[in-house]
Amino acid sequence: MKNLFAERNIPLTNIIGFASDNCSTMMGVRNGFQAHLKRDIPSVFVLGCICHSFALCANHASNCLPSWLENFVKNVCCYFARSSKRKHAFRMIQNVVGAQEHRILKLAQTRWLSRQQVISRILEQWDALQLFFQSEAPADKVDDAGGIYEMMVTPGVKHMLLFVNYVLSKVDKMNVEFQSEHFRLHKIFSNISDEYRNLMSMFIRNDVMQSNDLSEIDPLNQEFHKKLGDVDVGGRCENMLAKQSLGEKESRFRKDALSFLKELCAQIRKRFPLQRNSVLAQLRILDVEEALKHEGRLKSIVGLASQFSTLISEEELDALQDEWNMLPNAKESLGCMVDLMPQEFWFKLRSIKDGNNQLKFGRLSNFMCCLMALPHSSACVERIFSQVNMVKTVHTNKLHAETVAGRLLAKQAIAREGVDCHAWTPSKSLVEEVAKGRCHQRYIERHNNIKMRATPTLVMLAPNEEEDVYDVI
Repeated sequence: MKNLFAERNIPLTNIIGFASDNCSTMMGVRNGFQAHLKRDIPSVFVLGCICHSFALCANHASNCLPSWLENFVKNVCCYFARSSKRKHAFRMIQNVVGAQEHRILKLAQTRWLSRQQVISRILEQWDALQLFFQSEAPADKVDDAGGIYEMMVTPGVKHMLLFVNYVLSKVDKMNVEFQSEHFRLHKIFSNISDEYRNLMSMFIRNDVMQSNDLSEIDPLNQEFHKKLGDVDVGGRCENMLAKQSLGEKESRFRKDALSFLKELCAQIRKRFPLQRNSVLAQLRILDVEEALKHEGRLKSIVGLASQFSTLISEEELDALQDEWNMLPNAKESLGCMVDLMPQEFWFKLRSIKDGNNQLKFGRLSNFMCCLMALPHSSACVERIFSQVNMVKTVHTNKLHAETVAGRLLAKQAIAREGVDCHAWTPSKSLVEEVAKGRCHQRYIERHNNIKMRATPTLVMLAPNEEEDVYDVI
C-alpha cells in the first residue's frame, strides 16, 4: 500500500516526534504505525508513552508472583462490590477497631495505578478485614469468606503484600510524575535511570553496580545477584519477617520476590533506552542548569542535531555548535533568565543580540524550542478523551466537533481562572453577545464556510498484494 500521506500530498518535514500507547497497532516494529512513519521519516523520534510503559512493566512482573496472591486480592475486592449490606457491616467493624472508614478499592487492569492502591488499602484495613471475614466465614457459603479468612491468617500472605506494595510504590511514583502535563522531557532519562538503579540495587551486588554501566547489567544474569538472604524486600516486610518468621517458607518467599524484581527490571531495560549516548539521555541539555554549567555538560550538540535532520541543515551545524559553546560564557549576561523554566528560557534566548545587533543564539534557541515539542506521555491526551466523554453524552450525542472543542476550551479557560463553573462570572460583553445571538451567528457562519471549503474527493490508493484499500477524503 502506498504511503497515505504521500497520496494526500501532506508534507512530512514538520514531523519530528511521535508518541503513543504501546499497542502493536501503533508501536509494532514491523507493521505498526511507527514503523511506517520511520520508513518515510528515518529521523523521527519515537517514544512509547512512559506511563503506559511503567504500567506494562508492573503487569508483566506481577505474573511472576504466586497466582494465589492475585486471586486473594481480587476476591477481597469483589466480596464488597456486590453488597451494600457487607459494606455497612464492614464500616461497623472499622469503627470497632478504630480504622479509617475507607472503602476497599476495585482492581482494574486498565487503570495504571490501581494495583498498588488496592494492595495499600488492604494493608491499611488488614485488622478490620481479618475481623470482618472471621465473622462472615460461618454464615457465608457463596463467596467463600472462609477461604479469604484462611488466606489472611496464612503465614507469608501479608509478607508478600508488604513487599509488592513497597516495590510498586516506586513504580507508581514514576508513573505519577510523568502523568504531569508540564514539560518533563529533560528529566526522563535521569529520573528513570535513578529509579532503575534503586530497583537493581535491591538484588544486584554492589560491586557490579559500581563497576558497570546500567545498560550493561543484565538483571537476569544470576552471576550478578546477591545471596538470597540479602535481597532487599522493604523495611515493613523485613520488620514483619522479624516478628513473624516464615521458617522454611522464607526461602520460597525470597525466591518469589527475586523473580518479581528480575522481571520488573528486565521489562524496564527492554522498554527504555538506558545508554548514556541515547537521544533520550542527550535531551537532558534542555535543562537550563545542565546547559549553562561549564563542567560535565554535553561537549558537542552535533550528535543530537544529526538525529533531527529536519530541524537544522548540515550547513548550520558549525553555527549551532558555536552558539552551544558560547552559552556557558554568557551566563552572567543572561541575568535572571537562568531561573526561568526551560520553555521560557529557550524562547527568550532568541531575543539576545550581539554587538552587531544580530541574534546571538538564534539557531540554538530555535533548535531547543523545536525539541521541546517532543511528547513524553499521552496522559494529557487520555484526560481530554475523558473530558470529551463527559461533554458528549447520550443526550448530547449530536454535537459537532467544533462545539465539543469549544466546550473543552471554555472549561480550560475557566479552570485557569481558578474558579468553578458555577462560581464563574461572565463579562458584560459576553452576556450581551449571547443575548443578541451573535455568538451563535458566528458559529453558523464558520460552520458553513468549512462545509463550502470541503470538497469531497474519492482517492483510490494503489492496492497491495493482500487487499484493495480505498480512502475517502
